[in-house]
Amino acid sequence: MATVTYIILPSVIKERMTLHDNVDDKLIYPEILAVQDLYIMPLLGSTLFNAILTKISNNTLSGYYQTLMDDYIVPCVCNYVMSELPEAINYQYWNKGVSQKTVDNATEPSMSEMYSIVAKYKSRAEHYSKRARMWLI
Repeated sequence: MATVTYIILPSVIKERMTLHDNVDDKLIYPEILAVQDLYIMPLLGSTLFNAILTKISNNTLSGYYQTLMDDYIVPCVCNYVMSELPEAINYQYWNKGVSQKTVDNATEPSMSEMYSIVAKYKSRAEHYSKRARMWLI
């Protein structure tokens, strides 16, 4: 089985975004991986993407690569993950089917409010993606 390298860890998202520390990391990791595959790899191209993953896994990220990551890719990944998380957090797969979590002492947003939240973070992610694309050019 291949080792998975993550561009960022859940702790980075929790530090930079409005995601509480009590969100289980195991719910965040699949979303980070999906964001890497669906958005970041196409943005960077497979050669640059693989070079960055190799540098991250070898702990040799520096210079041009570090600037690209710090200024463009990390904010992009954080916002894409935030746009993907609402469904991952609210809907869980169990052996008896899919269920929606409920919260105590809080109100759940309506579907239109949820879509608004997702759109907000997706828009921000696309902004950072565009900036990264322009910087690479």
